[in-house]
Amino acid sequence: MEENKNLQILNNLETTTNSSDIEIDDKLLINGIENTQDLRDCLANIEQELQQIGQLTVEDCINNGDKIADLANEIEQCDGILEGMENMLVNFLGDLGKISGDMKHLKEQSIEINQQLNNHQRVRAELSQFVDDMVVPHSMIKIITEKDVNSTEFLEQLHELQHKLQFIKTQQFKDAKSVGDVRDVVENLKYKALEKIREWLLLRISLFRKPLTNYQIPQNALLKNRFFLIF
Repeated sequence: MEENKNLQILNNLETTTNSSDIEIDDKLLINGIENTQDLRDCLANIEQELQQIGQLTVEDCINNGDKIADLANEIEQCDGILEGMENMLVNFLGDLGKISGDMKHLKEQSIEINQQLNNHQRVRAELSQFVDDMVVPHSMIKIITEKDVNSTEFLEQLHELQHKLQFIKTQQFKDAKSVGDVRDVVENLKYKALEKIREWLLLRISLFRKPLTNYQIPQNALLKNRFFLIF
């Protein structure tokens, strides 16, 4: 009896458990169906809103078609301007390269011209000095032939004549035609100066032979004009 009673209790528990499981599954199914319907409604709403947005966008494009066309034209014009500026920059860079080459060439020419100018100036200075050393001015001839030996002018020109004589001596082996033309003039002038100096020296020496002569005076004269002896 006791066993039959326990079996009956177990059967009742099983029946109660199965009924509860059925009730829970039904609720989940109902909730799932309701949620699915909500998702479909949400998707439908989103699709409707997208269609509305697309329609509004198309309408905006249609309404602003002229502006869009103008904008496209402006963009095309800007592209043309930019392309033109690019070409200008390319040409400008090419011109800069050409100018740089021209400047380099001008710099080289300037250096060459400066070198030639320096050479010309050097040659000119040498020629000018050569002419000065070779030419016998008329004033020198006149002073040496006419002025008194005691004069300062005579002494100065005698120094200059000595310089010309030494210069002609250094040039005699260079076959310069001008040396032959000047040599005779300078030599004749030298002989004239020597003649006047000789007379002056003989006169001063003769003073020492006279009695009661103040030797200091002729001595000072000889010291003052000691270049006569060198010449």
